[in-house]
Amino acid sequence: MAPQRGIDEGTAGGQLAVFLVELTRQTPVRELSDRFGRSSSTWGNYLNGSTLIPRQLVGRLVESFTPPGSTRNTKAVRGLELWKAAEAERRAGRSPSAGGELVRGRQRRDDALQQVVKYRAVAANAENHLAELRPMLAHTQSRLEHAELRLRLGDERERARAERRLGQARERLGRVRVQQELARRRRMTAEEQQEFWMAEVLSAQEEISRLEREVRDLVTVPPGPREPVGRDAAEAPDAVDDADFEARLEHITAEGLEDAALIEEDLQHLRPPPPDPVQPLSSPALDKPATSGDRRLGQTLAWRRLVLPFPLLGVTGFLYWACQKAAFSRIGGWAVIPATALCLPVLYGSLRATTVRKLPARIAAPLLHIAWSALLVLDQLPWPPPGTGAR
Repeated sequence: MAPQRGIDEGTAGGQLAVFLVELTRQTPVRELSDRFGRSSSTWGNYLNGSTLIPRQLVGRLVESFTPPGSTRNTKAVRGLELWKAAEAERRAGRSPSAGGELVRGRQRRDDALQQVVKYRAVAANAENHLAELRPMLAHTQSRLEHAELRLRLGDERERARAERRLGQARERLGRVRVQQELARRRRMTAEEQQEFWMAEVLSAQEEISRLEREVRDLVTVPPGPREPVGRDAAEAPDAVDDADFEARLEHITAEGLEDAALIEEDLQHLRPPPPDPVQPLSSPALDKPATSGDRRLGQTLAWRRLVLPFPLLGVTGFLYWACQKAAFSRIGGWAVIPATALCLPVLYGSLRATTVRKLPARIAAPLLHIAWSALLVLDQLPWPPPGTGAR
């Protein structure tokens, strides 16, 4: 059903109303009310230009009545331009001749109520983002723990791949935490704006009551219908699916930027915008192969395998030689005890440095040390000199 009041196409508000009527393709206001919330009379005022439609509803109408692609982008830009022009016209069109102090008080109250509704929607949207980000954060942390576990249990072949996946999981976790912090800040800002505009509503209501007492016998302004503005039901967050994880995160980021821009635009009329303490992360491609990091890791491992074993083997040989000399000088067979405390750990480290795996190194090092100790003890026995045996 078309709006009953004529549209003044010579104003910015009238041009916005014509755009909305063409966009909705003569959809009945009752259907619009059931689909997007708010009453039928409110939608009638939106479509005939008597009331400025909220900015977020323009974007939802464009998404609902325009197919995806360049046409939707063009419609969205056009709708935003018309809305800004209508908003500027509405702000500039408040003159004393438009209805006196009483009309201005009513308009002030209506504007404050509209701001309250808008920031309630922003707060609900931020709360939905937080509810959706919590399971995503838990999912990302589980992926991070899984990557760390694979990094600890993996062998040398899979170590570089596990480290790359660990870096991707950390980057994704950082992005999720940043979006969670931004959503919390948007919710807090929206709640502050709700308190401010509710105070504005009370102040305007007191002004209206005072003016009505003064002009009761002079001016009669019939109050228009005031339908309660319905709130859209908050959509329940979908379960986090790993297949569309990045798409959902990008969607939340885009909605958060849109709400933040809306809040920032209103705050410019009240106070200077506060500095943002949360610095956005750079957005490199998460799945980009880290070829340079793998190359540096391979070069480091090759250098350690070539250079590190020689000093350790030299130190091991020197310690065994010193313990053997001490055994033949004063200590005797008791040299096995300091040799075990000093030489065995160095021998085990030398085997590990020569790329021997952990279990074979744990077996080989004690066996070699036991063999050396047995030979050292046998050398302490009173063996006869060679060639002096009984004939």
